[in-house]
Amino acid sequence: MANRVFVVVLIAVASAMGAELPPVDQLPERPELPDPFLMLDGTRIEKPEQWYEMRRPELKQLFQHYVYGYLPPPTPIQATVIQEDTDLFGGKATLKQVEIRFPALPDNAPRINLALFVPNAGGPAPCILALNKCGNCTVTDFPGVRINPDAWLHSACAPTEELRGNKKDFWAIEQKIDRGYAFATYHESEIDPDQNDFTDGIHPFFPDLSGPDAASWGTISAWAWGLQRCLDYLIEDPDVDGEKVIVTGHSRRGKTALWAAAYDDRFAIAMPHQSGTGGMALSRNNEQETVERINEHFPHWFNDLFTAFNGHEQNLPVDQHLLVALVAPRPVLDTAGLQDTWANYESALRNLKAADPVYEFLGKPGLVGDGMVVEDEPIGGEDFGTLLQYRRDTKHTWTAEYWEKMMDFADLHFGRSGPD
Repeated sequence: MANRVFVVVLIAVASAMGAELPPVDQLPERPELPDPFLMLDGTRIEKPEQWYEMRRPELKQLFQHYVYGYLPPPTPIQATVIQEDTDLFGGKATLKQVEIRFPALPDNAPRINLALFVPNAGGPAPCILALNKCGNCTVTDFPGVRINPDAWLHSACAPTEELRGNKKDFWAIEQKIDRGYAFATYHESEIDPDQNDFTDGIHPFFPDLSGPDAASWGTISAWAWGLQRCLDYLIEDPDVDGEKVIVTGHSRRGKTALWAAAYDDRFAIAMPHQSGTGGMALSRNNEQETVERINEHFPHWFNDLFTAFNGHEQNLPVDQHLLVALVAPRPVLDTAGLQDTWANYESALRNLKAADPVYEFLGKPGLVGDGMVVEDEPIGGEDFGTLLQYRRDTKHTWTAEYWEKMMDFADLHFGRSGPD
């Protein structure tokens, strides 16, 4: 099985860019959340086909132009399984280490090293895909997971010799295998190091993207593009159910997961975890991390036009409820820690409530009941819909209890039986 090669060639479909978008200083003030059904030119969306043909392409353009930056078109990939180990977790799982290259780009372009853990029983498995912060070797203590010596390490990461398995409880991979889920991850730095420098990573290899220079793609868009290229591989892997790939991530990687799912409707479910501003938290009336504060501290995450909304969130032609609306009618589970006030779970719940009319419009039950499950309450029943927020009394972290509820949510939407 090692050195098996998949080549996926994608045809880039040009998005409907419409008329040139107005400069930021010509955007009207809107203290209220933008109406999901009102286009920029005042046209009202009245039929579902208008949503898909008109509003959805416009929203994708607006988020690229004013917030995240324009993504490159899909790029052909060449994926090679360079190592395969079939006896993980006492024989319950197989690890495939997959190198994803971009043959249309120069040979020195970044490559993604995807670690894919699949159950050894049960046929093609639904898969959870996520970015990791400090390297694939951190997600398990299995010694066969490769360390990329050339990858940039965030200052918050442990020294290289201490990385292996130091986040295994955070990722809880064996738990996923026991539930019949595959898990895939790549180290974010391989596509773009998390620093304010666009001379490294993937950015220099796409010098001529759509839009003005100020709308050039930021790091979150680069990471999301990387997740989409991982999906290109996963839908071809015979051990993965390509129609049941969930995208998730923690904190800034949760922002990335939501943007990736909003832009690419091949993802079956979006599960942003404690994603905060630029993710599930609304930009307007955000009493925690404001647009200005996030831009000052992390200027590379978004495009340069987004800084024009520092202190002027009311001029944004979008807000994050419209990002969730872009995921519609696919499910979204927002997971939150009650001690993690900076991520602003109350604002995230308001987001879900504001996106709910789009789900109803497209024929799906969005929020049901109060749309919230807390701690050990079961997922399902009176408060189970396509949109849901799950809360635990934790700080800014991930635990096995979160993963359990996430898989409960996915099981119900996938029509799978849950744990015994």
